[in-house]
Amino acid sequence: MYRTSFFIALLGAGITLFSSCKIDANDAVVPEPASTQKRIVKGRVVDSQGKPVPNAEIIASSTDYYNKTTTGYTDASGNYRIQLPNGIAEGSYTASGTVTIKYHGQNFRMALYEEDSRVFSAYDGAVRNFVFRLTGKRAAQDDASALPLGGKIEVHCEYDQVIAENVELTLEPAGPLVDGSAGTKIVRMLPKNIDYLNDIPVGQYKITARDIESGKLLGVSVKDSFKPYATSVTALFKEANFEGDTNYELILLVGSL
Repeated sequence: MYRTSFFIALLGAGITLFSSCKIDANDAVVPEPASTQKRIVKGRVVDSQGKPVPNAEIIASSTDYYNKTTTGYTDASGNYRIQLPNGIAEGSYTASGTVTIKYHGQNFRMALYEEDSRVFSAYDGAVRNFVFRLTGKRAAQDDASALPLGGKIEVHCEYDQVIAENVELTLEPAGPLVDGSAGTKIVRMLPKNIDYLNDIPVGQYKITARDIESGKLLGVSVKDSFKPYATSVTALFKEANFEGDTNYELILLVGSL
């Protein structure tokens, strides 16, 4: 009798344990995601190493009413919780996030990767998590044509002197990138019929250019710096459109030395 009761108790405990978990394709046991709460959007922000990101700004924006938003900020553990307006009539919302980093004496407002960018009901609430990383999609639902997290390097070649398709750029980080990481050396060709490189981790770089046909170094300069071509230039990404924008760019001039 004792053994039968013990077996039933053990079986019940096992059912309870596995009912709170789900099994993935590799049969690994992983916890269920955080549950939703009515009229609450909540979640966590981490960096690419999984460390919490404090002071990130999360904005819940109405899809039914123009310019109607509610804002929250992450705590020291990277968690946030935003109370949404009451009532089913409040309609649907989306959540987006940014984190502002002081870098080279300037404020860099960086977009966060959205693990789930779908709309949700204000009444039902939602869990929306974010990641602070420097390249890749801005949202899980983005396609290949969407704007990436990384910056854009636009290249204007000297007319009749440099063939864009022959230009190879080398970017070496000049110190840590905007997220504090060391970064890596990047060597990239300009794509055919395209005068820019996309999805470059935002930071400051020492940049050189060469013609792959001749093997010769090319001159480089930053647009509007009014400096002559040099064998290399150290340049910092800047906002592409306006102060506080989350899109960053560098515009280079490339010509013969």
